Amino acid sequence: MFKSVLTMKQRPGFRDMMQHRVHEILLISSLYDAFKLEEDGRLGEMIFTEYQDMNLSSAPRITRVSTADHALRKLRARHYDLVITMTRISDMDPFKLGRKIKKKYSSVPVIMLASNRREFDWATQRVENTEGIDKAFIWFGDSSIFTAIVKYIEDSMNAPRDILKGGARAIIVVEDSPIFYSIFLPMFYSIIINTTQKLMKNEYTDELRLIRMRSRPKILLASTFEEATELYRRYKNNLLAVISDVRYPKGGILDPEAGAKFVKIVQKTNPTLPIIVQSMENNNKSATVKLGVYFLDKNSPYLLQSLQNFAMRHCGFGDLNFTTKKGKTIVKVRHLNALAAALSSVPMQSIQYHSRRDHFSNWLAVRGHYDLADYLKPINFEDFEDPEDFRKILIEAISTQIAHQQFDKIGYFNIDTYNPAIKAVRIGGGSIGGKARGLAFLAAHIRRFDFSREYSEIKVNVPHFAVIATDIYDRFLNVNNLRSNALEAESNAEVDDLFRKAVFPGNFTDQLHAYLGNHSGPIAVRSSSLLEDSLFQPFAGIYSTYMLPNCAPALDTRLFHLLEAIKLVYASGFHKEAIAYLKSTGNRPEDEKMAVVIQHLSGKRYSEYYYPSFSGVIQTLNYYPQGSMLRDEGIVTMALGLGQTVVNGEKALKFSPSKPDVFPQFFSKDSILKNSQSHFYALRMTECDTPLEQDESANLSQLDLKTAEEHGSLDQIASVYSFQDGRFRDSLFEDGPRIITFANILKWKSLPLAELFKDIMEFGKLGMGCEVEMEFAVNLSDKREEPAELSILQIRPMVTFERPHVVDVQLAKKGDELFHSNICLGNGDNVDIHDLIYIDIDKFDIMKSRQIARELKEMNQKFSSDNPYLLVGPGRWGTADPLLGIPVAWNFISNARSIVEVGLPDLYVDPSFGSHFFQNITSLGISYFTIPPRLLKENMNIEWFESQTPTTETKFLKHFHFENPFIIQVNGLKGNGHIWRPNCYQSADDNIQ
Repeated sequence: MFKSVLTMKQRPGFRDMMQHRVHEILLISSLYDAFKLEEDGRLGEMIFTEYQDMNLSSAPRITRVSTADHALRKLRARHYDLVITMTRISDMDPFKLGRKIKKKYSSVPVIMLASNRREFDWATQRVENTEGIDKAFIWFGDSSIFTAIVKYIEDSMNAPRDILKGGARAIIVVEDSPIFYSIFLPMFYSIIINTTQKLMKNEYTDELRLIRMRSRPKILLASTFEEATELYRRYKNNLLAVISDVRYPKGGILDPEAGAKFVKIVQKTNPTLPIIVQSMENNNKSATVKLGVYFLDKNSPYLLQSLQNFAMRHCGFGDLNFTTKKGKTIVKVRHLNALAAALSSVPMQSIQYHSRRDHFSNWLAVRGHYDLADYLKPINFEDFEDPEDFRKILIEAISTQIAHQQFDKIGYFNIDTYNPAIKAVRIGGGSIGGKARGLAFLAAHIRRFDFSREYSEIKVNVPHFAVIATDIYDRFLNVNNLRSNALEAESNAEVDDLFRKAVFPGNFTDQLHAYLGNHSGPIAVRSSSLLEDSLFQPFAGIYSTYMLPNCAPALDTRLFHLLEAIKLVYASGFHKEAIAYLKSTGNRPEDEKMAVVIQHLSGKRYSEYYYPSFSGVIQTLNYYPQGSMLRDEGIVTMALGLGQTVVNGEKALKFSPSKPDVFPQFFSKDSILKNSQSHFYALRMTECDTPLEQDESANLSQLDLKTAEEHGSLDQIASVYSFQDGRFRDSLFEDGPRIITFANILKWKSLPLAELFKDIMEFGKLGMGCEVEMEFAVNLSDKREEPAELSILQIRPMVTFERPHVVDVQLAKKGDELFHSNICLGNGDNVDIHDLIYIDIDKFDIMKSRQIARELKEMNQKFSSDNPYLLVGPGRWGTADPLLGIPVAWNFISNARSIVEVGLPDLYVDPSFGSHFFQNITSLGISYFTIPPRLLKENMNIEWFESQTPTTETKFLKHFHFENPFIIQVNGLKGNGHIWRPNCYQSADDNIQ
């Protein structure tokens, strides 16, 4: 039984293929030949048209001279890649000119071009020495001969590297008559180039398209037996076919059996290689047939057609045609996916026919599947006792190739060739945006890192995704005139309505229809703009994400919902919050473009709901190390259900992977009950036919832990807190409040999750070259023998530095300090803020947090990026839960440049540094101070606030303006900071070093 395994070789990239190109041609011809060639100056146009017709780029430039003397002067003045000389030159015969050129410019190929056979005979018979010419061609008035000459020269120069290292294939043509190879070489090159162009359209990436063009099959022309055998010796493992004459020189003498001798050499080591023998003498046919190869009569009026049919059928340039014994077509195969499908059902006799003629190997090689072609070529049908085993080998090898062909690329979606097994595809041109780029990076490098070697209990992957690139966005805006209209809209709802009514251009909906037809189940429709997930402006949570159940029975209904979601993601780029954030980052709306990611949702279905076992955020830098935690150990924030709990800044578990059984937020009975997760988010699966609502969370339900326990999703992640002895019980058999501790995993190590998180952190930092944060989701297995699944959903860089320290406040008095904290974000100094907005802690009411947020939004509009302010207030800023703090959106505080979060005795929760709000705080260099309630009087100068007179005042807010600025200092390495009052120096500028 055949036991070889298909492996993928590292091959040169497209930049390393076809390194030698013909760009400059020196043409030497008499005035009459020039007139004849140019047809009133049209030679350059003819060659350009020929290149254009064959979709080739960079047509070579032709410089024409009339004499040999002029040609030699031209060669001294500049470099030429190719010299073509006609037979009639007034001052020198072409062979002597060729020898002169070769003497000084040995690497420059010299081609002689005759107008007809008689002219060729005249040129060769009137000289004794025919050296100096590399090859002679005959021009029959068709400009395609020039393309053939150029490609022949390029193939000769590039063959060693492109074939032996790049895997390109070749056809050896053995022909000593310029008449015949001048006729059929243009035909062969036309087939090769046109086939290559068709295949390029089906490639998944631009890089693969360029590789396909540059690794096209080569034509290797030999005119003697020795040349033919040398070419075969070098390239015998990379041949599509051999085309040979019968009579040609061997040992310097014309040998009538040279062709037969060469064929026998080939068949000895390559018995299945397609071979065709040509002859003008029909009596050679019987001898050829005895050799078991094809025969063509050169006198036939159908010579070119017969050669073309041979190339299409046996060399792999045409469709792979499976037929019955009677020749009736069963199926025509045009691409790899179709071949995999056909092989499972076509008759064995048809498989046998193609195998014995190298059709599988050639067809695959022409399409660039070199590793698969190399693998299948030595496999003989006769090696298998059971023919069905051969079929299985073919199918398994092709499946492996399909799995590898998108190893680290986002390929173009093609309706005809798409395979749902492909991890990532793109629809449209242009950019794929920052978020998709991060996903593409993950998809490529996670496989290379291969976590499965160390962690067999957990399968690490990136969910399938499709990217709608930015040119679809551009066309959508332009066709519907949306850009100006959206910017002029007065509200987000008005923007959404404009986008809902717009239509998509072209065949985009057909492509999306085809993609969605291959994928059912919940999906997330997420933004992936140009500016997202860059190092200094991650734009986390600024644009919308919509989760769709994607479960309607009718595909058209599912498509409608998806199109609506894409429109609303586009629309979110014009929402007030997004415009405000753009301005705060120094960008204009015109600078931004939106791609969209359609990402398969990671989770399981529980009754009418869908959610993962848990999800969260990994950060390689811990901004707020507590207790024994260290900053460089990183931190993980995770919670039961969908990731909204974490990114919204709600209650979730935080731990260091280096100390997975230490939970600083559970430091007392009250803190356990107060800080533990009490609800989770899930996607509803009961409204499959309901149109998408405007609210991002319209499809989501907030469920309590009792529901999760009924689903069975608490079994491995929850503990019970015992009031009797103040201890956790790591099972659910006792009564008491359920606390999400993940103790079975983190403490008792039912899964090596903490160790895996540490390795993922190293992987992320190594890959991106900086501190990173990653969103993830985990599905625990219901069966002990099956691995859990960890899906990495996103990766983005973390900002860990900002301004340098420039202020010296060593002479300041203790009473001049307004705030001090050892829990700070940011780095450096700020002396640009003259205004303070203060939520009066004496008037603060958590039940009025939404009203406070509205007041703050109105006051924020009075400021700008050039006139920022310091924001001070209680509770957790940026939370989605109004009972934890003030639920501000970004445009509510877009002009704040420093924020102080004040903890009150009855309102303090851990800072939510896994949330989108905090990611944007750090990316913009906004310093952030957290003051715990126990340190309120010590770390905040409350007396100073009470002694100041506000410039303006609302029900809950006070605004103060000062002539001199606040001095704000943060040490990013230690996480501590100070804010000094204005006027603590006569002039703040005097203290700037």
